[in-house]
Amino acid sequence: MRHEPSITSYLFEHARDIILVIDADTGNIIDANAAAEIAYGYSRDELLALQIFQLRVEPTPGVEQQMRVANADGILFETVHRRRDGSVFPVEVSSRGDEMAGRRCLFSIIRDITDRKRFELEREELLAATQRALQLRDDFLMVASHELRAPITNVSLQLQQLARNLERGAPRAQLRVMADAAFHETGRLVSLMDALLDAQAAKGQLALELVEVDLAEVVHEVAERLRARADQAGSEVVVDVPSIRGKWDRMRIDQVLTNLVTNALKYGRGRPVRVAAGEEGPFARLEVTDQGIGVAMEDVKRIWDKFERAVPAHYGGLGLGLFIARQIVEAHHGHVDVESVPGVGSTFRIMLPRA
Repeated sequence: MRHEPSITSYLFEHARDIILVIDADTGNIIDANAAAEIAYGYSRDELLALQIFQLRVEPTPGVEQQMRVANADGILFETVHRRRDGSVFPVEVSSRGDEMAGRRCLFSIIRDITDRKRFELEREELLAATQRALQLRDDFLMVASHELRAPITNVSLQLQQLARNLERGAPRAQLRVMADAAFHETGRLVSLMDALLDAQAAKGQLALELVEVDLAEVVHEVAERLRARADQAGSEVVVDVPSIRGKWDRMRIDQVLTNLVTNALKYGRGRPVRVAAGEEGPFARLEVTDQGIGVAMEDVKRIWDKFERAVPAHYGGLGLGLFIARQIVEAHHGHVDVESVPGVGSTFRIMLPRA
């Protein structure tokens, strides 16, 4: 059944998709609907003076091959078209050949698929992000199980040994050494659990208790508390911090410093770790510098993310220390960064507003 010409004309002009009628031999555009004028930015008369090759981004030979396939069997494909202003947009083309007024023509229905391509890209990005998150989760669970199991196993073994020595009537001093070792491992386990809880709390806004704080006092307290760890690492913690006062959460700033100095001792290869500070306008600048293994340029950005580590697995850790440090500093409306040269060392810098 043939449609009434008036109906055909109405459908042609009011279709939301672009419709082009193209000479199958020359590529000349014979007719175009209103949607084509809007999409390409040409008037109808201007479109009828063009060839389809001028609307396509691909080289002419490839377009000619598609036209031959469309003329013989029909074709459905995606490509890119060019507007009058030179901008381009992705399209889906359904084209087939037919006779019209004694000549062979291609009837092409062309759909702008910009939104579809954007949705596809967003879906791919979301899928990639999901896969990365799952991989991070799996990596974290593997690392966490290893890190948490070690102190638990050590405590269990030490308590078993302690029990045996109690039965044997071992000297009090020997029992005390074993009990202290078990307490140390328990403290390590508590620290790991605290890091997990802090990382979870950092999903929301950290609650701060702002009080007047002397930065020098906090730094010296952290250095003294980590003295045993520094001795074990064969490093010296050198403090060069004048009295700098500001309104900060003392416990949280202590936590940031502890994380940074602990990392410096862990990765510092037994060389001195320097903690320095100064004032820059309304900010207090705090720097922790080591002479250790350093951080590769490609890892500098990601080490601040949750569960990320840029060191060999034998160093251990949950990959949360720097993430938590950044959350705390940013909660104070400050910022952190790092300058590092692999094999030479790193300087972690904190800028904290004093007011």
